[in-house]
Amino acid sequence: MQLILNVVIPIFGLIAIGYLFARIGLLSEATGESLGSFVFMVGVPVLLFRTVASADFNDGNPLLLWLVYFGAVAVTWTLSTVLVRKLTSADRRSGVIAGISASFANTAFIAIPAVDRAYGELGLHPLFMVISIHMPVMMLTSSLLIERAAARDARDQGIDIHAARLGQVLLRVGKGLAGNALVIGLASGFLWHLTGLALPGPIDQITELLARTAGPIALFSIGMSLNRFSVRGDLLAPAITSFLSLLLMPALVYLFGRNLLPPLWLKAAVVTAACPAGVNAYVLAVYFRSGEKLAAAAILVSTLGAVLTLSGWLAILG
Repeated sequence: MQLILNVVIPIFGLIAIGYLFARIGLLSEATGESLGSFVFMVGVPVLLFRTVASADFNDGNPLLLWLVYFGAVAVTWTLSTVLVRKLTSADRRSGVIAGISASFANTAFIAIPAVDRAYGELGLHPLFMVISIHMPVMMLTSSLLIERAAARDARDQGIDIHAARLGQVLLRVGKGLAGNALVIGLASGFLWHLTGLALPGPIDQITELLARTAGPIALFSIGMSLNRFSVRGDLLAPAITSFLSLLLMPALVYLFGRNLLPPLWLKAAVVTAACPAGVNAYVLAVYFRSGEKLAAAAILVSTLGAVLTLSGWLAILG
């Protein structure tokens, strides 16, 4: 019970307050977008830079961590795509969106404050190792699979189009990542880490102050963003993706990693996997014009469900 009071209630309490402020109009939608932009462009990148620059990564093997986490991603993604395609009338593109919704956890806005509150700065080290390749791997895989699904859906309708070639997708994703603030923050932190130098006093204090804003503002802004999403219509697909996201994926991470990862790395990886769907699923759905309602409902349903499931995982992990 004390764990829930210390970790889960503050996290989802801030989300609820953000949602309430947006719902009753105390703050505008533009304000919520600005807060989200601050978190994505300033707060979290500075937190990534500061933590990675001074981190000690000698506790475990990042290759094993990546194998465990992305092994669980692959299984969850595949199962979600198959189940949603079989049990609903979703086309191939929507099936891919279902897979993304089930396996693309909200690492920046929810996992970071959750792991930080539960396990402190040492718990952030393995989380940042996941984040270091999470965005490139997930965005590239998502783009390739959706391009392929779009071509096959078109052929089913008698339209002959070709999926984008790997080089084209790599170039598009690469351009997006090159200007991504999270990637820049991580890369800068790793480069500073290689120097072996401590952060100078003023830089250390400035980055500490900015980094402290990342968690609270991230949670408040994600709460405000939930006001834009709806669960009207068929709830079967978002229910499937949310169940797999909140229960199956963290269970797989725990199963795969319990004999491979140090205890703290395992706990951080499981909590990360247990976080609700990230907004990237919705962004990709809008970009490819398929599965928008599914992705939006999955974000809302999984975020609400995580109040209970994340409490359960934290209680199990200790």
